[in-house]
Amino acid sequence: MLARAVLLLLLVAAVHSIYEDQIGLYDWHRRYVGAVEHRVADSRAIVVATKKNILAALHPRTGEIMWRHKFKEEDAVSVEPVVCGDEVVTYHSSNRYRHWDILTGMLTLDTRHHEETEVLFYTSLSYEKMIRVTRSTLYWGKHENLGSSLIDIPAEMNLAGYMKSGVKVEGVLYNRANGQCKIVQFDGNQDSARVTDVQVPWNRAQDIKLVSSEDSIAGLQGDSIFYKTVGAESFKVAKLTDMGISWSVNSIESAGKSAYIVSGNQLSAVIAVKDGKIRAVKAIGKDVVGQVVGSDHIVLISRPDNTISLVQLSNGFEAHSYSLGTRGYGRGQVKSLATLTSSHPCSLVTTVRIPGLFLVWEDESLTVVGNNETCGWIREESLSSVVSATMLDLPASSFIPVNLHKHTNPIKLWTERVSLQLMDLQKLINLYFGTAVSEVSPEMERDSFNLNKLIFTVSTVGKVHVLHSNTGRIIWSRYLDDITPLSNGQYQVHLVRSASHYPLPALVAVFGATLDGKKAVLTVLNPLDGSLQYRQEFDSKLAQVQLTSVEDNEFSKVLLILTDDKQVHTYPPNLHELVEHIPLYFTVVYPEQMLLKGFVLHGTKAEETWSTHLRGDKVLAVNSKATNDAVYSQGRVLGDRSVLHKYINPNVMAVAVESGSADKGQVDVQLYDMISGTQLYHSRHKQYSGPVHMLVVENWLLYHMWCSKLRRYEVVIVEFFLPSAPNTTDFSSLFPRTPSFSIQQAYIATSPLSAITVTTTLKSITNRAVLFAEASGRIALVPKALLDPRRPTIPTAEDRQEQLIPYTPQLNLSPMSYVTYNKTLQDIRGMITGVTGLESTSLLFAYGTDLYFTRVTPAKTFDMLNEDFDYYLIGLVLLGLLFGTIVTQALAENKALNKKWK
Repeated sequence: MLARAVLLLLLVAAVHSIYEDQIGLYDWHRRYVGAVEHRVADSRAIVVATKKNILAALHPRTGEIMWRHKFKEEDAVSVEPVVCGDEVVTYHSSNRYRHWDILTGMLTLDTRHHEETEVLFYTSLSYEKMIRVTRSTLYWGKHENLGSSLIDIPAEMNLAGYMKSGVKVEGVLYNRANGQCKIVQFDGNQDSARVTDVQVPWNRAQDIKLVSSEDSIAGLQGDSIFYKTVGAESFKVAKLTDMGISWSVNSIESAGKSAYIVSGNQLSAVIAVKDGKIRAVKAIGKDVVGQVVGSDHIVLISRPDNTISLVQLSNGFEAHSYSLGTRGYGRGQVKSLATLTSSHPCSLVTTVRIPGLFLVWEDESLTVVGNNETCGWIREESLSSVVSATMLDLPASSFIPVNLHKHTNPIKLWTERVSLQLMDLQKLINLYFGTAVSEVSPEMERDSFNLNKLIFTVSTVGKVHVLHSNTGRIIWSRYLDDITPLSNGQYQVHLVRSASHYPLPALVAVFGATLDGKKAVLTVLNPLDGSLQYRQEFDSKLAQVQLTSVEDNEFSKVLLILTDDKQVHTYPPNLHELVEHIPLYFTVVYPEQMLLKGFVLHGTKAEETWSTHLRGDKVLAVNSKATNDAVYSQGRVLGDRSVLHKYINPNVMAVAVESGSADKGQVDVQLYDMISGTQLYHSRHKQYSGPVHMLVVENWLLYHMWCSKLRRYEVVIVEFFLPSAPNTTDFSSLFPRTPSFSIQQAYIATSPLSAITVTTTLKSITNRAVLFAEASGRIALVPKALLDPRRPTIPTAEDRQEQLIPYTPQLNLSPMSYVTYNKTLQDIRGMITGVTGLESTSLLFAYGTDLYFTRVTPAKTFDMLNEDFDYYLIGLVLLGLLFGTIVTQALAENKALNKKWK
């Protein structure tokens, strides 16, 4: 009973919670949907299906998410959604049809198609009826009973295309082997279908691609184009030269109702089908996408300059044109577009009212644009695929600071320091009289406690964003279209120079790979404005990058870059002489070869010093200590006043390797010294499997994995200690102090985790806390005391003196331990933490499909006054004490004087 009471008291003291009025004050949450694959635009909502298996509806006027649903990989939306009345109908790869209310996202109907085959096409004939075509059958019927088989499609025939005009639908079945072609004609008014054979006019020995454009279908072969409209008995043929197209073309794409774009190496052209005849409308650039709007207009977007043109189909007249290149609506080229209703405020207003445009860009951003410069909105959906992030300090002040490090003469340093203080005084006076002029906005200045940061993120597509941590606002973005992630699916990001060295710009280095993945690329950006400072392409892949503490004469930290050809490069370039006197080591993991190798730097080359074969089938996780991992205490005081001395090795790396099957396999967790290659720890877990999330901090190792035998997730923590006090605080991996013993304990996790990290503070005085990102979308702040491997089953007096919590197998977390309180984040992939000027406070940034930022205080704000602190009361008390001191001093002097006169 006593143990339960002690546990309850300790848990109450360890929880993290906020008041209701603090929600959104120090945190923010940004929701995204991901890269769009399928979309349908309507006046009420823009419904999109994304690569992240998300179905969502965006508000057409604001771009805000109206509703959002997440599906499993095997249940993703596989065909373009269809709007039918007040509902949107989706077909999923699990052979299910679902009907959603277009405004609320409520599921109104969920049916399963009995035939296990791929759906090629489905559309709405009316408010109640739909038609669906699979690889073997054509179906029609009402939404709730879409199972009336009409036509069986022969196995050798393929659906080459389809046409629709009102309630009439025609499908073209074509056999490439023998050139046989059939037309399936369905009339929704009579609920009847018929099949007719047609002769194809093209050369059967050559391939032809048929493209559907609502009420017509067309194909291109050589210098001839073949087309057919709804109701026509056969295909017609026309020569491109007869239409005025004298250049060679090699592709044809649909541009909406009865319009096509044929493209060649030199130019493209818009062709239109009207009244059963086809003709060329206008010659355009060679890389163009288009969409028919209204009854007689087509919107064309020329790439790569992203120029929008409005062309009349009847005469080819260009009614309107403007460029998106200077409007900041995205980066890269436009991939696809859709039109909104003419009532949208972004509609193009020219001689005819044309709907606004919904654009999908190459960098995954989504925009709605019109002819108005301030019209429309943008969604940076590449933020849903952030793979690398880091936090940066803001500039120290708004005025131009003086660099106190550029002189070594003490007299010059003294004069510059005095000048800096005078500038501070002048700024204070100007601020008091309201005449201060800041060179940057106030939000870009560092606050007193360094709580506001810049969050530098890099997405999978190469889009770089810098966010302000206080509001989540995008400061700037830049699309790096020439790089892709490294072999591990991430970019390496390093801060080379901070913003404290004016007029020198701050520098952030981003390491990626070329588009073919065969070479490494270094891109250096200014994190304050996004300007490109340096770019270098190497001759081989990247093996390892090491940020040294050595600085050049411009205060840039030297980066050592090891490539697969064992060449060592530096940034800034050609600075090997600065580091050649320092023994520098690299450790590289080769997961394909299951090897772990160590290298030492010799000039511009790296020499292999040790190699270890990792026994197993797959490397699950690799983790090493952070470079800024500060250690406040070298030991731990026990209840009997003895000391457990921590094994502090800054050069350790943990590797988790899986072998065997998922149910009967095993996971080996190993700890290596990266300098000498010595194996410091090895633990084998039989009947365990991944995924594994690892964390190496101070003298402890923490990892999370799946126990297939007991069907549960477990968290294992190992702490390493020395048998006695070390003779010196300096550590050398060349003469390692092998830990004599380790203490290990396992706990049952209540839910699977998608990421783990640890809080970081300025001096690491505050007790550590581990942040668990659960797969359910919540983030828990778990005090290190709950994960202590020394938690006793039956506490002794010394254990209670040490405040050890009694051991319980399961980690039961309080609802107030979740820093996301009532918010649910989608697909958390990673988390980073940052330090502030307050020892009690750490910053947390979580990224996945959603972004989340907050402040965490593992030991509460012991170094800050409460927000409701009564300053006036304490001021009055101090004034009262001062007044009382003066009065009592005068009375005491009078009393002493009177006493002497007696």
